[in-house]
Amino acid sequence: MPNDLSRAMRLPFRFRRVSAATLIGIPAKLEAACGRSFDEDGPCHSIALLQVIVGIRIGDGVRGFRETRRKCVLLPMTAVKNARNSHLDALRGAGILLVVFGHLIEQPSSDSQILQSIYVGIYSFHMPLFVLLSGVFARDALDGRDYRKIVWTLVLPLVVFQFVYIGMSRLTGWYEYSLFTPYWLLWFIASMIFWRLLLPLFASPAGLGVAVLISVAAGYDDGIGYTLSVSRTLYFLPFFVFGHLYGAQLVVMARHHPLRFALMFCAAVGMVLAWWRLGLNPAALTGSRDYTSGAADSNYPALARLSLMLLGAAAAVGFAAIVPRGSALLGWLGERSLAVYLLHGLVVMAFVASGAPSLIPPGLLLPVLAVLSLLVALATAPADGPMRRLFSPPRRAPRLMASA
Repeated sequence: MPNDLSRAMRLPFRFRRVSAATLIGIPAKLEAACGRSFDEDGPCHSIALLQVIVGIRIGDGVRGFRETRRKCVLLPMTAVKNARNSHLDALRGAGILLVVFGHLIEQPSSDSQILQSIYVGIYSFHMPLFVLLSGVFARDALDGRDYRKIVWTLVLPLVVFQFVYIGMSRLTGWYEYSLFTPYWLLWFIASMIFWRLLLPLFASPAGLGVAVLISVAAGYDDGIGYTLSVSRTLYFLPFFVFGHLYGAQLVVMARHHPLRFALMFCAAVGMVLAWWRLGLNPAALTGSRDYTSGAADSNYPALARLSLMLLGAAAAVGFAAIVPRGSALLGWLGERSLAVYLLHGLVVMAFVASGAPSLIPPGLLLPVLAVLSLLVALATAPADGPMRRLFSPPRRAPRLMASA
C-alpha cells in the first residue's frame, strides 16, 4: 500500500505528524489508485477529501486498500463538498469582502484620514492572506490534468477578463493598461498561473528560503514591474509557498489559541499603521514597484521589504483567529470568491466613474461603502457556478472499475 495512503488511513491517530506537503500530495495518489478524479469544481481540497476517506476506512493491508478502492469509485462528490474546511472558506469569504471594500475606498480615501488608515490596514495583510490560502490547496506535483486545469481555470479567464476590463475602462475613463499588463486586479490571476507552475520547485523549507531571497532581491531590478505581473508574482511567491507548507497547520493553531493569534494580528497591523504614520510608502504593500519608486525605506529597502513581508504573514495568520469558523455567510462567499473577485471590479469602476462617492455625506461614507461592499459581494457571488462551468476543462467519461 502506498505510504501516503497509509498515512491518510491513520490520520485520526497521527494528525500532528503529517506535514502539509503530505496532505496536499495524497489526493493525487488516491485519484490514481481509485481511477477517478475527486476534484470536479476547483482546487483539490485535501483535508476535506481525507476526512471522507478516513470515514470509509475498512482496515489496513491489501484487503483494506481494495475495499477502500471499491468505495472510492462509488463515493459521491457531495460528500467531499460537504466536508470542506469551513474555517478556510470563512477566511476566504472575509478576505474577499476586504478586497471589495478596499477597492471601493481606494479613491475616496484620499480625502479622509480615517479611510486612509483603514485602507493601509487592509492592504497590510489581505493579499498575503489570499495568496497564503491559495497555497494551502495548491498541488506541488503537476501532471497533464493539472496543466489543463491551469489553462482552463486561470489562463482563459485572464484573457477573457483582460478584454472585458479594457473595454470597461474605455467606457468609464478608467486607467489605461497595455494589453500585456494584467488589468488592475487581474494581476492576481496572472500571478496564480506562475505560482502554480513554480510551486514544484519551491515546495520545501529550503525552497521557501530561496523564494524569500528572490522576493527581496527583485526590488533592486527596476526592469521588473507591472508587465505580466512579474513584480507582484515574485513579491508574493513566499506567501504562496508558506501557505502550501504550513498554512493548514497554522489555521488550526489559530483556532486552538485564538487570543494569542488575535493579539499577533493586532500587533502586526498596528506596527504597519505606525510605520505608515512615520512615512511608509503604501505602494510598498502592493509589491508592484521596485525600490526606486516604491521602497518601504530608502536607506534599507531590502530589510524594510522583508519586515513588511513578515508583518503581512503574521497578520494573515492571526486573522484566522478573528474570523468565526461557523459563519454561514462568510463560508458561502468564500466558496464563490472567484466570481466576486473577477466581477466586483467592474462594479467599482462604474461606481467611481459615475461620481456617486462625492454625493455621499463624508460622515456616512464609511458605513455606506461597507454596506455597498457586502451588497456587491452578494450580487456577484451567484455567478460563480456558471463561471466555473464555463472555465472548466472538458470532463472525460468516468471509468468503471470491476470489484477486486
